[in-house]
Amino acid sequence: MEWNLDDLYAGPADPRIEEDLKAALALAQGLDPQGLLDPKEAQDLLERYEKALELAYRPLNYASLYFATRTQDPEAKALLDRVRNRYTEVKNRLVPLEVALRKLPEEAFQRLLDHPGLADLRHFLKRQRAYAPHTLSEREEELLNLKGLVGRSAWSQFYTEYTGRFRFLVQGKELTEMEVRALRRDPSPEVRREAHRALYGKLLAEAPTLGAVFNAVYLDYLQDLRLRGYRHPLEPVALRDEVEVRDIEALLEATEAHYPLVERYYRWKARRLGREKTPSEDLLAPLGEKPKVPFAEAKALVLEAFRRFSPELEAIAREFFEKRWIDAYPRPGKRGGAFCSGGLPSTHPYILLNHTDDLDSAHTLAHELGHGVHFYLARKQRLLNFGASTPLAETASVFAEILLDDLLLERLSGEEKALLLAERVEDAIGTLFRQVMYTFFERRSLEARKEAALSPEAFHALWDEEQRRLYGEAVAWTELDRAAWAGIPHFVHYRFYTYSYALGYLVVLALYGRYREEGEAFVPKYLRVLEAGESRSPKEILAEAGVELGSEAFFRYGFGVLESWLEALP
Repeated sequence: MEWNLDDLYAGPADPRIEEDLKAALALAQGLDPQGLLDPKEAQDLLERYEKALELAYRPLNYASLYFATRTQDPEAKALLDRVRNRYTEVKNRLVPLEVALRKLPEEAFQRLLDHPGLADLRHFLKRQRAYAPHTLSEREEELLNLKGLVGRSAWSQFYTEYTGRFRFLVQGKELTEMEVRALRRDPSPEVRREAHRALYGKLLAEAPTLGAVFNAVYLDYLQDLRLRGYRHPLEPVALRDEVEVRDIEALLEATEAHYPLVERYYRWKARRLGREKTPSEDLLAPLGEKPKVPFAEAKALVLEAFRRFSPELEAIAREFFEKRWIDAYPRPGKRGGAFCSGGLPSTHPYILLNHTDDLDSAHTLAHELGHGVHFYLARKQRLLNFGASTPLAETASVFAEILLDDLLLERLSGEEKALLLAERVEDAIGTLFRQVMYTFFERRSLEARKEAALSPEAFHALWDEEQRRLYGEAVAWTELDRAAWAGIPHFVHYRFYTYSYALGYLVVLALYGRYREEGEAFVPKYLRVLEAGESRSPKEILAEAGVELGSEAFFRYGFGVLESWLEALP
């Protein structure tokens, strides 16, 4: 299955792309910030601002999706470059209004909050206001947007294009990155070792080039911190995510305190493998025969898991297949990994997969469909309230994976059930513990970048230290493992995004606990969480579902669930 992008545009030459960009620019050019002083005029200004964003983003969304399956196609690259430049031009035209809104006199700002016509934008307005201390002049903001085109955006695109050309020889076959990563879960120890050598050997060889990319995007971020007056590297992330720096620090500390759970699990796995320690090549080794799961079967399983929880959820997910909003299989030139592009309230989400006909791919399908349903339901919000704030961004995706596991666990018994439970623990390690480890690595390497560019050896050493802290003495590492950092695109595309997977996982455990307690009565509360988009803060949204984000009980419950899973292992 390949996705159909016709709902956006008919093709890269569709004249509507240019028409929408021109219309967006025209709207953006006519916005007078002085109008913010009058609430009625401000309402009109923000509606036009919103429309300009929509018209500009739609072509960018299309160009990004088109490029994602054609990373080596010059036409696709040229389209993305052109549209990205025009999008930045529109964004720059909107800067004066944004700066004026953030720096509006308190009395005038309060009038906006009190105006009935802006009632549904109160949260948006308060979020904009929070950025006031870190907002520069109009001209400086425009220059930073322009810098982004040759800074982080350019490096991000280069990383995608460059790594998209990587090929790996395993068992005499030339494979893409996602195909070789899938082989790290192969039943054959020799295949796993060959895949491990191919993947990390390539990353080790490419570390000088990829390290240069890391150094560039880190320096770009450090410059932004200095220019905007942030005092802590996590401050812009906390501001973006509507949490406090201390909330993120509490998550890191609580997870680090439970690192022994990871060592405990991999000592258990080593015994199952008949080894003293778990070899790093076997971190993802199946503990029994893993079923092949063709895409059609994965589809049926995920839809059934969704239906059991909520028929509405299943009906929405079914649309993704029937209307071809999914691109399923890997192919040359297609970017690796998987993602869900949320689109706009006026469009719909799209999902990119690299399905390799195994159970892990079925979990990925559930994960991305969870995202898709989340964005789909959030379309009830207007654009300025659309999407999902980072603490809630992974809620629906991880919840969907647990729903799939619940279905599978009911159909299995004995050893098969124990093996799936072990996989659930490994998923928790990957989604919670490793993401915190990534955050520690990112924070330490970013701090080191303040002094000078890091050599590949410096990146290797930091990664090795953090990896050994997480796994303790339970894993036997190879020299190649030190280069794994170079293959994690989050470090290039975003800053400190990985912590959100960990926070999101604990949010899911809390929500799942409420579901287990309340049964069907919880379902409407859960759907309201997804429908809320960014219309309120994450803490406010979750509180309505009975979850107190970041509390001591929040962490205690989540890690308690993980401990119960470990205790249930034979």
